[in-house]
Amino acid sequence: MAISREIKDRQSEGRALGNLGAAYLSLGDYAKTIEYTQQLLAIAREIKDRQSEGKALGNLGLAYLTLGDYAKAIEYQQQKLAIAREIKDPESEGKALGHLGTAYFYLGDYAKAIEYQQQKLAIAREIKNRQGEGVALGHLGTAY
Repeated sequence: MAISREIKDRQSEGRALGNLGAAYLSLGDYAKTIEYTQQLLAIAREIKDRQSEGKALGNLGLAYLTLGDYAKAIEYQQQKLAIAREIKDPESEGKALGHLGTAYFYLGDYAKAIEYQQQKLAIAREIKNRQGEGVALGHLGTAY
């Protein structure tokens, strides 16, 4: 990351920050996840990298979902969903829908949870993502 900053390669710097954020997400250090991912988000917006922006928003949403801040999780996942649809990335769209469904499940809004999981399921089937299909079916079963 230091080299990327030194040579002013914003895209590589953003990628490094995103990798750090994802690593801390895996480790369960959500404060560091949010810190690094917010930096990625700023760079992605600065250089107009919509795919990286969507990834950052999704990871922020996941961190807040895990922390139990469902309102923030929904806010970030809705933004990721809009970008995924804009850039026509059905895999990211499905992930955002699934995370939205999970957030609404935890809020006790089972109708919305089911609605989002059904949308995720339809996309997973359309793009032949068997793992995504299985996850959506499992979440639907839990919500019902």
